[in-house]
Amino acid sequence: MAYYESQGRRNYFMEFGKGRPVLLLHGISNSGRAWGPQIPALVEAGYRTIVPDHAGHGASARLSSPFSVADIADDTQRLLAYLGVDDLDVVGLSLGGMVALELALRQPSRIRRLVVANSFYKTDTPEFKAMAEGWASVFEQANGPEARLEQNWLVSVSPSFQATPEGIRTYQVWHGIAATSDGGSLAQVARGITTFDVSSRLRELSMPILFIAGSIDRMSPPELSHHMAMQTPNSEVTVIQGAAHISNADSPDHFTTRLLAFLQAGDKAQRAAL
Repeated sequence: MAYYESQGRRNYFMEFGKGRPVLLLHGISNSGRAWGPQIPALVEAGYRTIVPDHAGHGASARLSSPFSVADIADDTQRLLAYLGVDDLDVVGLSLGGMVALELALRQPSRIRRLVVANSFYKTDTPEFKAMAEGWASVFEQANGPEARLEQNWLVSVSPSFQATPEGIRTYQVWHGIAATSDGGSLAQVARGITTFDVSSRLRELSMPILFIAGSIDRMSPPELSHHMAMQTPNSEVTVIQGAAHISNADSPDHFTTRLLAFLQAGDKAQRAAL
């Protein structure tokens, strides 16, 4: 079954592989397909890989009112309950990283390791609100999701990736996803996520955390990841040179290598403790 129910809505997800569960959370206006570069490696390494589409995204149900980070976290908790998952690792990029932080603060005992990539600890600022309103305004236009992808592609992934065969294939796939997206739903998410602020609670997170940044990320620059790491007691930062905002796509080998090394360190530590 590729769907679960949440508050009367039907949300889409997929699972791959068997083993320790790892949850992959995507960014705004994208979908679970954005994790394509990492899924085979995680499966081969022995992870049960869970990949949902957030509400209003991909194949999940449309939205008619603002939808916040907390709302996405509520949905995600319902998915984990539906799957019977109590103990897992969580990986999130951009908006997905914000949801990952929210989940970790709600139920820290359930999350062994946390990976937060190209993300934010606070969106409740005039600057972010203005940026998000700009996204929403584009989404609401005719062919808005495609227009936003076309506008942001040049800064979302690195110039070197854009010119590669894989970059061209990725652009085609993501453009097709955008063309079938509901712009009104994406606008509800863009406006809904502007109340997020965990800046005063980061020090509560005691599980091992890996913050991943891209050296040329203009939306979530490395300074944000370094700041979050300074506020969390058991964390580290890795900066991928030449990577932009969607670092798992434009620098997949570097991203996947660092992700697996971090997750597998936790597996080794658990085995040593037994």
